[in-house]
Amino acid sequence: MVGLKEQTVRDAKSFKEAQERHRWIIPSDYNVTVDCLDRHVELRDRVALYYEEENGHRARYTFGELSSLSRRFANALRGLGIGRGDIVAVHLPQRPETAIAHMAFYRLGAIGLPISKLFGPDAIRYRLNDSGARAILVEADNVEKVESVRKDTPNLAHIIVAGGKSPGVLAFDELMSQGSADFTMDKKSSEDPILLMYTSGTTGNPKGVLQLARYVLGHNGIDYSYNFLREGDLYYSPADWAWAGGLLDGLLGIWPYGVPVLAYRSDSRFDPDVTFRLLEKYGASVGLWPPTALKRMREVQKPREKYRRLKLRCIASGAEPVSPELERWVTEELGCEFNQAFGQTEANYFIGNCSALEKADPEAMGKPYPGHEVAIVDEEGACRKNGETGQIAIRLTNPVVMKEYWNNPEATREKFVNGWCLTGDLGHMDDRGYIFFHGRSDDVIKSSGYRIGPAEIEAKIMEHRAVASCAVVGVPDPQRGQAVKAFVKLLPGIAPSPELIEEIQKHVKKGLAAHEAPREIAFIDEFPLTVTGKIMRRALREMEEKKRRS
Repeated sequence: MVGLKEQTVRDAKSFKEAQERHRWIIPSDYNVTVDCLDRHVELRDRVALYYEEENGHRARYTFGELSSLSRRFANALRGLGIGRGDIVAVHLPQRPETAIAHMAFYRLGAIGLPISKLFGPDAIRYRLNDSGARAILVEADNVEKVESVRKDTPNLAHIIVAGGKSPGVLAFDELMSQGSADFTMDKKSSEDPILLMYTSGTTGNPKGVLQLARYVLGHNGIDYSYNFLREGDLYYSPADWAWAGGLLDGLLGIWPYGVPVLAYRSDSRFDPDVTFRLLEKYGASVGLWPPTALKRMREVQKPREKYRRLKLRCIASGAEPVSPELERWVTEELGCEFNQAFGQTEANYFIGNCSALEKADPEAMGKPYPGHEVAIVDEEGACRKNGETGQIAIRLTNPVVMKEYWNNPEATREKFVNGWCLTGDLGHMDDRGYIFFHGRSDDVIKSSGYRIGPAEIEAKIMEHRAVASCAVVGVPDPQRGQAVKAFVKLLPGIAPSPELIEEIQKHVKKGLAAHEAPREIAFIDEFPLTVTGKIMRRALREMEEKKRRS
């Protein structure tokens, strides 16, 4: 069959050659589950999913078993009256039922609605009501939370519990025992809706992003970002399967290559030593690691000496810019290849690097992956010249671009301008085709007539020997309009001091410019994070504004 694996120019000798030779092959009858599971006839006995829980429980599933289990659950859903176009929410962490459910949805023609387990009742209520979801999958300890909003969600007919039982609701295991493994698809199409994923809602209410089956085919950047997936690879990422970076980059975009995936379920905070133990135990070789997770792992001293059986081959990182210092740590201290990747829920994984084809510029996010037409545009969608700042945009005809915002035509019109999908991220492109990230359009700091992007300052601060992580925001200033303020988390064993503040300020001033050096530096133990692991600069700004008003 023709699927995701066939979208990569695998024999190219350079990034330029891959870009020139690329042609999208989008079959009209494409189905995600067939690409992920059913195509692997010769690999049906190969392990596709390793699973471990914090309490030590472990399991494994082959491609053949998952194919059969997804048929059973598709039949079970059909027995509940759920069919093509119906929306089913998944309020689960990384666990087998999450993967089986998604595979069943796409087989059935239903639409998956991932909802992070971190969300509370209000966030769940909004998503269920806005989407009109017919059912939701939860763990037993979240049934009460979902029941509390059920009266406000008239379309919600079924609550299904995974990994246990709860009075008055359906049990996943019982449904599976009733479902037959003999399932016949009605039809399949690359234009079938498969996912409804909500944005974080940093400005206004969260927006539902409707993705079609071709969305998966547009993720050829995954293969490039791991310097080409190969026999013997095993994938692990701590990224939540409720967001695009976790689900697409770590499950739907990996299984088409016949590569197994490790899932780990934990109620604890991210622990770098636990992560290193998992990587070593299972021999994981590739994975997507958000910069926030890499910064935590960087706090582990001499990881290759502590974990001598690591088999890491290549790490990709995205969600936010990666500083050259963090990249250096990965390549030198972890001893593995590293590539950046960029995208968003509306258009995921379309810019990045492939160090197997080209040594990347560490200051840049990367280049458009082969097949992805990207430009820097103004607010009207007109292309900017190389070197000029504007919005990073991708062609609407690209398979990785969303269909629309759910029930929100006005927001869709604002997102789609003059044939481009606008990302809302500012940057510029140089003459080599590299794209440089300046920051979110609402994160730009306006100080004394200068427009300052936080990303460059953060990268420079990360070079300092004492810094584990940082975030830069603009704060009110009576003379300048806004002043640059840095929030800094220090490496273990290093204490804050006025001398250290001065050192960091001088380092930025020397490397960048006087007006970009932070006028204030605050030391912080932990950053406010989104459910996808990004630092919430907005929360830092609000905290600062509240402090100044008091």
